Amino acid sequence: MGQNRRTGPSKGDLREAAILEAARELFAEQPYDAVTIDDLARAAGLSRTGFYFYFRTKDAVLTALMARFWDQLGDSHVWFDSTGPSPALLREQLRASARLWREHAGILSCAPTSGELREFTAKVKARYDERAADKIRRDQDSGTATKALTAPRLAEMISAIRDARYDQLARATDDELEQAVTDLAEAIQRLVYA
Repeated sequence: MGQNRRTGPSKGDLREAAILEAARELFAEQPYDAVTIDDLARAAGLSRTGFYFYFRTKDAVLTALMARFWDQLGDSHVWFDSTGPSPALLREQLRASARLWREHAGILSCAPTSGELREFTAKVKARYDERAADKIRRDQDSGTATKALTAPRLAEMISAIRDARYDQLARATDDELEQAVTDLAEAIQRLVYA
């Protein structure tokens, strides 16, 4: 008896991917609230009913898009695993995340409207802050980082200044992005390592 082996993505996988790609493009072009489920279905080549087979809501689509982004972002966090100030790794991490941020600005500028999406973004922020706090705590224990503030408080401050600066990168040129990375790296180094 022969076995059927799938050699590529299923038709369902391709349709889900089409919805996510359509959403990514639409959210980059117009405000989140202006995009309807009919718009998403039409752009993906599906009926409204077909859309609901893959996603319950527009927020579920946005959550799936953000999950992909956050996974990519998490992979760029090389500084968190380093020891001491490691300015080159900090710049590498900031550069990679700034580029991802700029590329996905249309998605990231969408304000969380549902409990599901707010919960997801809160978990992502907590995960980032925990990794940053772990790195800072290790460096405090080794005597390289300041102990004037707790590691969790410093991590929250890093998130705040990074997010504020990244919010300005939606249409940044490569030179402007590089300047943002330089500014952020300097601010973080001074904040954490005095």
